[in-house]
Amino acid sequence: MDSDNETARAKWLLGAAVVFLASGCVSWNELIYLLGGRNTQANVEKVFEINRRGRFGLGGGRQLTVEYAFTEPDGTKRTGTDTVPMDWPPPVNGKIPVQYTAGEKGSSRLAGHVGWIGVTLFALSAGSVAIFGYRLMREANDATSGRKSRRGKG
Repeated sequence: MDSDNETARAKWLLGAAVVFLASGCVSWNELIYLLGGRNTQANVEKVFEINRRGRFGLGGGRQLTVEYAFTEPDGTKRTGTDTVPMDWPPPVNGKIPVQYTAGEKGSSRLAGHVGWIGVTLFALSAGSVAIFGYRLMREANDATSGRKSRRGKG
């Protein structure tokens, strides 16, 4: 029975580690924006409506796509696109705040468009890996030292 319990815990730890790695890849871009992102004003070039399909056939709907252009401080001209809800009010002065990462392979997005789902999954899975790992190590240490598991007390 203990063997089955330990196997189940090891599977949960492995699952949490997989989610941790996958969400780490997804939230990597957010870390790049956090550490090296710069803010500037961009000119709105074009705003148009799109019909967007949701993932796996779910959700979707109509959204606005905003095309914008800006110039980095070193003179490099950049363009980008981002999506916003249908009720987004176009700016009166034609300028919008954007966040970008500099360089040839840099990216940009409208300021405030953060991928919170990936970041949240990463934080939750990091906590899960830490808890499962700690409990697994504690039980392994108890087993090798000959002490009785603390789990059975209560």
